[in-house]
Amino acid sequence: MVDWVIFKKPQRYIGNEWNVIKKDHYGRIKICLCYPDLYEVGMSNLGIRIIYALFNSFSNVVCERAFMPDQDFCDFLKRNKLKLFSLETKTPLSDFEVLGFNFNYELNYTNFLAMLSLGGVELKSAFRKDLIVLGGGIVNPEGLTEFVDVFFLGEFEDKAFKFIDTLQRYKDKEERLKVLAEYEGFYVPKFYDFYLKGNKYIFEKRYRYAKLPIKRVYVKDMDKVYVPINWLTPHTEIVHDRVQVEIARGCPNRCFFCQANRLYFPYRQRSVDCIIDIIKRTYDSSGYENFSLLALSASNYSNIKELIEKVSECFGKDKIGISLPSLRIEDIVDNLYRYLTKIKKVSATFAIESATSRLRERINKNIDMKKLWETAKILRSLNLRHIKLYFMFGLPYEEDEDLVAIGRFVNEIRKESKLRINLSINTFIPKPFSHFQNMPIDKEEEIERKRKLILENLPKYGIRVTFSNPKRSILEAIISRADRNLCKVLLRAFNLGAYFDSYPEKFNYRIWERAFVEENVDKYMYLENSRDNFSWSYISIESDGEKNI
Repeated sequence: MVDWVIFKKPQRYIGNEWNVIKKDHYGRIKICLCYPDLYEVGMSNLGIRIIYALFNSFSNVVCERAFMPDQDFCDFLKRNKLKLFSLETKTPLSDFEVLGFNFNYELNYTNFLAMLSLGGVELKSAFRKDLIVLGGGIVNPEGLTEFVDVFFLGEFEDKAFKFIDTLQRYKDKEERLKVLAEYEGFYVPKFYDFYLKGNKYIFEKRYRYAKLPIKRVYVKDMDKVYVPINWLTPHTEIVHDRVQVEIARGCPNRCFFCQANRLYFPYRQRSVDCIIDIIKRTYDSSGYENFSLLALSASNYSNIKELIEKVSECFGKDKIGISLPSLRIEDIVDNLYRYLTKIKKVSATFAIESATSRLRERINKNIDMKKLWETAKILRSLNLRHIKLYFMFGLPYEEDEDLVAIGRFVNEIRKESKLRINLSINTFIPKPFSHFQNMPIDKEEEIERKRKLILENLPKYGIRVTFSNPKRSILEAIISRADRNLCKVLLRAFNLGAYFDSYPEKFNYRIWERAFVEENVDKYMYLENSRDNFSWSYISIESDGEKNI
């Protein structure tokens, strides 16, 4: 029996949350959803919650969860020769048929290997006899192809039945993988050859029925897609401690730096009545009082005013809190603020990206400057605790004046709004499938110079600022743009002690530099974009009515 009180945050490991789902394993397909980060981060991920509830909606499936443990629990498992286990029934990871990993952040890849190792699972897929490792939430899978048996590319909800049906009908791992490879969205790396010919990546099928190109799939009707209603309520505070209700997927804007607007195209909306129904049912089942209306750009939702008005009408007595991420400046000015004042504890986020109109025009980020300062005054009336602003630096066509202007911009917003500013400033990374995917990233020295220039010109009071770490940004760029050669670097880095790379106190860039040298892989090859095509060029993100750009 484990004495949970010896750990820093035992709530991460005990399970038994409100609305947890527990099933008998006998006669059921056993799946464990794994998130390669701490519990409070993983439980803030909407995708994990959707797939957990969706899998458990099948009577012949038992789906449980596991998260990357913190150092104290890792040491405990190793010291006592125990395997990492699921929260629901404390079943070791090695005893499941499928381990489903969410790979939405590149700097969690070493944590993925750590979870496999702690769970008693072979790291390389070639050495695993029966267990299938499924990877989702990923854009460019190539850096993980030696470790993952099958990737799903796109939005999984509409393909869940085919996946479960395949597991039910076929018990042999090879047969399961062959059948999955014939469905849109599933990518089984072992069925493809991948090599360089001259300066170009070549992709060829080894299994005749596998798909090539592989098409990312998407949900067509947001009102019909599966939604978890019995919201899992943790015993401890998590990063995003609120119910996330999608009001739309995709984004009608075309910012050139943005990967998401390409991956989640086309833009799809959920109806107002459907959203209100979800909020009501989730409120009744969970007791959560704070909700986030989730979208890449919430104010692009065509019925946003009607939605907020109805939320206010339905929950005026209960006074639930509503957060609206990624609002546009224009929408605050154009009367949206009149509706926001009716809701309790509104918080607002604005992705400004650049402080100058010249650069915003070059990156296709359209903001009406005439409305900008009017918005700052209006923000006072919204009963906000703070506002959050996002900026980027290292963008194509950027000049030093664009960086200096960030400080002036923030100072003016602070003075006009009288609110505390939470400022997030991140290094531009040319991510796959974005309009800027063929652009280089700044060298580390240049990133550091620009970071210092921005800091020197920021206001000294009334703001809280976070910067992306230059070395971590470089590594994120490398991993996101990598080919299969990264697999050996990743394994080497893990064996040298790399894990929790997204955490400043754990990140050790020297380990990665050593891994690249020892495996004789040139990291700059992934940063300078010197190939004729990309390692992800076999993936199609075409949707009905549109071709790749």
